[in-house]
Amino acid sequence: MATTTSTTPDQRLTAESLFDSVGPAYESAFAECSPQQDSVNWLLEHLPAKASVLDIGCGTGRPVCSSLAAAGHSVLGIDVSGVMIAAATRNVPQASFEKIDIKDFEPADGKKYDAITVYFSLIASVTQEQIRNYIAKIYSWLKEGGLFIFATVPISGENLEITWMGRPIVASSLSADEVLESMKAANFEVLKSESSKYLPRAVQAGICQKEDVWEEDHLFVYARR
Repeated sequence: MATTTSTTPDQRLTAESLFDSVGPAYESAFAECSPQQDSVNWLLEHLPAKASVLDIGCGTGRPVCSSLAAAGHSVLGIDVSGVMIAAATRNVPQASFEKIDIKDFEPADGKKYDAITVYFSLIASVTQEQIRNYIAKIYSWLKEGGLFIFATVPISGENLEITWMGRPIVASSLSADEVLESMKAANFEVLKSESSKYLPRAVQAGICQKEDVWEEDHLFVYARR
């Protein structure tokens, strides 16, 4: 995931302050992450016409919300970072966006979605228990037969004090086996899972120094309610 670090609590960034500080440059750093675009393309192939989609941790709105909205789907992106929401609103005017933490989010009027996506947004400032609980909540927010794509860095760790792209944070994650177990515990049908590696272009994007970047393990899990 990243190197461990020793910092005081007031030095560690929350998920909100982390992504406010990274800002739209995050999009450039991950622009060449082809497995993510492949997963979006898979989703586009399997969605019904004019589907409703929720993207949790939407970032700048690209490539997920932009690809889905361009295909005629109704898209809501949520993110804890106001900087990211501002960028997404500019980038994808045909989608809707809301600045909100997932812990405070509930679909309006009991709405159910045709698909929900989570791309690397349940890592910073969460616990393993919260990740598992959010997976179960996401199940309840989907229509019967609804699709869920979950992407993460598959390392089993709880409240790890790490440095990511030069920034001190507290992060938690699940191993690949733990993710699959959590999916099945939430009653998801796991359709497939794929692993890959990616070296973020964070230096080129101006986010951090070369010594602050590592090749990341990525896990993409495709599931259905």
